[in-house]
Amino acid sequence: MPPRQFLFALACLTVASRVAVLLWLRTYVGDAGAYEHDEIARSLVAGEGFRYRFFTDVPELTGHQAPVMPYLLAAGYALFGVGSAAGKLAVEVVQAVLAGGAAAALGWIAWQWWGRRAMVITMVGFLAYPAFAYMPTRIQAVNWALTFLCLALAGFVALARRPGGHRMAWLTGIAGGLGALGEPILAAPFGLCWLWLAWTQRAQWRVPAAVAAGCALTLAPWAARNTMALGAAGFVKSSFWYVAWQGNHPGASGTDKRPVAPEVARALAWRVAGGRETDHLLDEARMQAVSVDLALTAADSAALRALATERERMQWFRTRLARELAADPGAYGTVVARRAAMLVWFDPTNPRAFVFWYRAPYVVLALLAAAGLVLLARGPTRPPGAASWGLAVGGLVLVHLLIIMSARFRLPVEALLLLPAAYAVLRLLPSPTPLKTR
Repeated sequence: MPPRQFLFALACLTVASRVAVLLWLRTYVGDAGAYEHDEIARSLVAGEGFRYRFFTDVPELTGHQAPVMPYLLAAGYALFGVGSAAGKLAVEVVQAVLAGGAAAALGWIAWQWWGRRAMVITMVGFLAYPAFAYMPTRIQAVNWALTFLCLALAGFVALARRPGGHRMAWLTGIAGGLGALGEPILAAPFGLCWLWLAWTQRAQWRVPAAVAAGCALTLAPWAARNTMALGAAGFVKSSFWYVAWQGNHPGASGTDKRPVAPEVARALAWRVAGGRETDHLLDEARMQAVSVDLALTAADSAALRALATERERMQWFRTRLARELAADPGAYGTVVARRAAMLVWFDPTNPRAFVFWYRAPYVVLALLAAAGLVLLARGPTRPPGAASWGLAVGGLVLVHLLIIMSARFRLPVEALLLLPAAYAVLRLLPSPTPLKTR
């Protein structure tokens, strides 16, 4: 089978496997993790606009969330009924298709760098990795963000292999813009990759200019909406200072949740999920991993509700965080170090992070990726566009180190680690023929 057809077949197999997981776990019968997206989607279907209650009694026009997931869920509700299981399942199926796109993008990069065998190893790794298989069962922006991060990275690799491709430059920019409309954190890795492209192809300035223009034009309609609806120009979401406060206030865990008690964590760690005892421990852990918003007093809530606009409430969190950090400057370093540990190891505020089928595959992936990076560093040449991979990983890590962390936030990093991990496997497995670059 030709490599392109093989890539397409593996992508389709990824989609089919994700749909099977959706039908097996049936998370669409419950809330499916939609949370804020659900409230905004209901408002959209009712014809009331993009509204959410952020310390208000009634929904108001908001920039609290990025638009993609609420609009996708609103489409599902419009087709199958507001709050319906079928409406949520429709969004989860879209997320399954997105998973196929991410697998294809990563597989294509591996193929261009190290050949067909690397493509197969990468895509099989993505298909089999339990966290990626579970991901589409939750209506969360990470599904969208991971896919468009991989697509944008594939675009940067393509531009590195064949400089001067204006069509690919536009597509890369559009992929970056679409990704940011699902999760604006992608602006960091995308922006770093763009700076690298602008420097390496400065003699062909129209290429990085086309990437920037494609991204800007994709983001422009939503930025204009935020300006008109919220009274201020905004980049996709308005909730930056609220999220920054959650991750960095005194006593913060580094995430938006409180940690699970050590004794529960020890009892749950490395257990195989599915048994009655494990389910009981997971339920207990979920009850303990509550929102850090509990640090807000009744007086704080009253002060926030007294403010007239969402913008004023976000500024309240900015002022509050600045005051708290100034009172104890060393606390910020401590919480950053805590997040660094979570990035390398596990998030103690996420009950699922203690379970064997999450922990063991990650340890294997991390060890293989580390081995792959060492082998690449010792190699005579670097794959074209390898710098963009490093900048994408670095951008994601930097944002989460400085602002907030969560187990799901690391999933895009784990997806990118599949590439050096695949290279390590490729070098470790006996090869009947010399490695090919195409």
